[in-house]
Amino acid sequence: MNWKNWMKLYEEIERDFGFTREGEIEARNTLSKIIGDKVLSVSDIKNLIGNEVYVIGFSPSLEKEVEGLEDGRAIIAADDAAVILNDWGIKPTIIMTDLDGDINALMRIKDAVFGIHAHGDNISLLQYAEFFPKRFGTTQIEPLWNVYNFGGFTDGDRCVFLAAHFNAKIHILGFDFENPRIKEGKDIERKRKKLKWAKYLIHYLEQSGANIIWENLNSK
Repeated sequence: MNWKNWMKLYEEIERDFGFTREGEIEARNTLSKIIGDKVLSVSDIKNLIGNEVYVIGFSPSLEKEVEGLEDGRAIIAADDAAVILNDWGIKPTIIMTDLDGDINALMRIKDAVFGIHAHGDNISLLQYAEFFPKRFGTTQIEPLWNVYNFGGFTDGDRCVFLAAHFNAKIHILGFDFENPRIKEGKDIERKRKKLKWAKYLIHYLEQSGANIIWENLNSK
């Protein structure tokens, strides 16, 4: 998605959550300095994704939904989902994370590429980006040369936006907007609010022509 079109959507999110643009700018610039020139190019990312891809979120039904995964397709996973997949011997191709999960568990996932997201609330965590050798940065505001903006707000819908940016056919698994898994210490109401936006944004992509297949129709 063109970042200018995305910004029209993100400005609504900023107003809804009370985010400050200053925090987003600081986070983006911080991540850019940390990543430096050790970053995957857009063409490298495109080649990894290919023409057809699984996008996998962290729903309570994840374990059942991934039983039918077919070999040969790339997998883009939200960070917590990626940890579970890796524990089962399923290797994610790309992991989208804002680093608020189990960093040590993520570091155990070998050969994956990490899309590391910078936002105003995770500046103190961005230092961990150095531990992931295969990486690129993402932001919700105007991109930089090594911090991209493919669109998306939560880890899960950023996975979808990434695949849609490269016109891949997207099979969605492990998404549940109504009954999320909640991490210990997290605000459940804030999480539900974020998931409402995630659902809206993915349907926005569908209406814009993205080729999305909901493998779990209850999540649609």
